[in-house]
Amino acid sequence: MKKYFGFILLIAILITACIKVPKQFEGLTPGNWRGIFILKDLRQTIITKGKDEVITTDVSTDKKYFTAPFNFSIIQNEKKELVFEVKNADEKIQFYPILFGKDIRTGDDTFYIDLAPYDAHIKGLFDIDQLKGHFIVRDKKNYSIPFEARFGQEFRFEKLPQKATIDINGNWQIVFGKDSNEAFDGIGEFVQNGNQLKGTFRTETGDFRYLEGLVAGDKVKLSCFDGSHVFLFDAMMDGDSLRGIFYSGVHYQVPFVGYRSSNPILQAADTITKIISDKPFELKFEDSEGHLVINGYPKYSNKIKIIQITGSWCPNCKDESEFLQSYLQSNPSDELAVFALAFERHKERDKALERIRNYKKHMNINYPVLRAGIANRDSASAIIPQINGIKAYPTMLFLNRKNQIVKVHTGFDGPATSMYESFKKEFANTISELIKSK
Repeated sequence: MKKYFGFILLIAILITACIKVPKQFEGLTPGNWRGIFILKDLRQTIITKGKDEVITTDVSTDKKYFTAPFNFSIIQNEKKELVFEVKNADEKIQFYPILFGKDIRTGDDTFYIDLAPYDAHIKGLFDIDQLKGHFIVRDKKNYSIPFEARFGQEFRFEKLPQKATIDINGNWQIVFGKDSNEAFDGIGEFVQNGNQLKGTFRTETGDFRYLEGLVAGDKVKLSCFDGSHVFLFDAMMDGDSLRGIFYSGVHYQVPFVGYRSSNPILQAADTITKIISDKPFELKFEDSEGHLVINGYPKYSNKIKIIQITGSWCPNCKDESEFLQSYLQSNPSDELAVFALAFERHKERDKALERIRNYKKHMNINYPVLRAGIANRDSASAIIPQINGIKAYPTMLFLNRKNQIVKVHTGFDGPATSMYESFKKEFANTISELIKSK
């Protein structure tokens, strides 16, 4: 008996020695992922007669929800830290840190992705090839969108889309909310290559940044996730017009219609807001550390100034801040002073200042970012009586050496648009002319 037992033990040892259990990656699996934000639940709910029960009919996975998809990768940076890298057309945005833990109730693995510089995050549960949780914007009340992701899926909308039967390359004159009190104009700028589509929509208050999607048959789909906003454009060709709906998160949607145009038109950014007084602008706000900053201080006297109307929640403002940082680094001048007036969603002073500090630090902004008020156009307009109101975030005010507003640039055509290079040249010319003035 002992002989047989020894033999069995020897075999067990040999088998154990030959089997190697692969080490699983501790955290989110590095590589390409496809994420979706669930904007609507399309499952049908049926109340059965004579019974107090609700039946939810099950359908195929791709028909359960109306979603805004996007692509991302989990990569490692030079410090070997995991990074959440979002891909929108020609843009890649990196967010970190990614934190991990355990749900104390269930033992499930949990993840938390900080979406700085925005006051937002994605959190939930993870497995080796899937994520499930919510995108949460902390400075908006009760703002949460369900989120799911699958590892290894590299398509955005459809894996095998129908062959495109339309070509929407070029520019389109767009009207959002036509025949409504809140109608606004836009220009669609599209680049199509077979099924693949990228581009953006320009408006008089800013652009919708980098959009990516597809053309399948006569249908058009574009989406974007930038850490602050979830955008989805769902449209189709109707004769010679492009008709669809623009969705921003789960709370906002507006129809739009567009027509191909070789010369689409928007009002020029420096004509939208009017200067109504030459009274000097008095800047008197506290900075991110709570210190009072006044543009009448001796160190700012006799300088031309840029006043940036901004908010830490605003992606177009972030694009503008990155441009200003780049310009100031390439064109240092003792004759120019830049101030950002931040209008924040947090009403409490301490929370707003903390938000501004975090934003300024993350963005490496080297000019003062001042707490100016609550994030709405009325708050911003009230402190600048020299103009006929703030029409958009961001807005830039150009001041001469006497602190008089001499030009107002409303909105921002960012790097996703065809007008970005023109804006940079116009900006440089404006600064040059102001510096020459005495």
